[in-house]
Amino acid sequence: MMNESISKNYSLAVNILIFIFPIVITTLQVAGDIVLFVLAMMGIFIGISQKLSPFTIKETKVFSYLTIGYFTAVCLSVLFSGQMAELAHYIPRDFHFLFAPFIALALYKAEINRNYLIVGAKISLLVIGGIVIYFGGGRNTGVMNAGVFGNLSVMLFFIVLAFSFSQHEALKHKVFSFIALLFGFVAIVGSGTRGAWLSFLLLSGVYFYLFYKQKNKLRKKSKIIVVLLIATIVTFTSFNQSFQKRTQLAFTEISSWISGDNYPTSVGLRLDMYRLAFEKIEDVPFFGHGYRTSNIVVFKNSQTYGGQLSYEYNHLHNAYLTNYFNGGIVLLGALLLLLFAPLILFLKANSQNRANPVFIAGVLLTLGYASIGMVNILLGDTYMNGFYTFFLAIFMLLYAQSVKISST
Repeated sequence: MMNESISKNYSLAVNILIFIFPIVITTLQVAGDIVLFVLAMMGIFIGISQKLSPFTIKETKVFSYLTIGYFTAVCLSVLFSGQMAELAHYIPRDFHFLFAPFIALALYKAEINRNYLIVGAKISLLVIGGIVIYFGGGRNTGVMNAGVFGNLSVMLFFIVLAFSFSQHEALKHKVFSFIALLFGFVAIVGSGTRGAWLSFLLLSGVYFYLFYKQKNKLRKKSKIIVVLLIATIVTFTSFNQSFQKRTQLAFTEISSWISGDNYPTSVGLRLDMYRLAFEKIEDVPFFGHGYRTSNIVVFKNSQTYGGQLSYEYNHLHNAYLTNYFNGGIVLLGALLLLLFAPLILFLKANSQNRANPVFIAGVLLTLGYASIGMVNILLGDTYMNGFYTFFLAIFMLLYAQSVKISST
């Protein structure tokens, strides 16, 4: 057991890392991975020195089995790919899930102050909004792929929103939240990622539903801030030319695809991927065709220009189809469990305690990732992997602690 002084210093160190992570994951290439690596090493040291296993501790058990199960399924898909030497360098992208149980163990041994997390997330929104403004509001963020940037911006936005505008929050903190959310919305729109915009709309509906179920009355100051935020968002999107152009372009490309136009467009290629993948879905073996083989299998006999373009991709712009073709029912099942098992836990906890923002944030995190997977690869990127691993570990730990307290 740690003595009191060491325990306080350890908790402070962990909370500082918790504060740093949301800021660096969207801005610095490897800093987010470094934070997770440090937490993992701390967890491994604790596990060895104190003879603790994250797979036996009640608060970390479910998270640990979900993450290690997903990593195992990915490894199986690599084994069945027949290209282990070529694909070995892709596996480190999924090491987040291998070390996730020890990250959870490191967090479990600390007294987590969620204020560190939320302030870090708010600062992150300010930073990414500033990045978009600096680069003129275009898709080039200068940091990472625009799609990933937009998706992470959405997730940060709703995590901050879940913890903001409560009755007990001071006015200065509400104003800080308002400014941070405004900058976050600028980042979401500025990324030009239409999939992120769809996730934003979905999560907005879910958030307001959960907020309505709380049946609590906002103070007048909070109401003014919320109304100002909504009005600013509506005004910004109404007059933002980039948003209008990309939205209109999406409708045009959908109409062209429906009419039978074979000219390859961004939306048209995705719809063709979905159509052809569904046509061949019955031919997928139990363990799939192998890691990163989905497009090769679907488009190997295609003679069209669009099909040849799609053949060059390594995913089907849909996480569920991609995982099913790559790893069969095993990898798809592992992905669904990783997303929806925590979602069910958070929803159940929210139904029993509407006021706890941790449960709301957990619902928005898991459902947000589930929606991203409808139009993108989801967990094939180190930023997306690291972000989900980190926040899911914290929210599931806080969930377990909250449930434990309420039951005593």
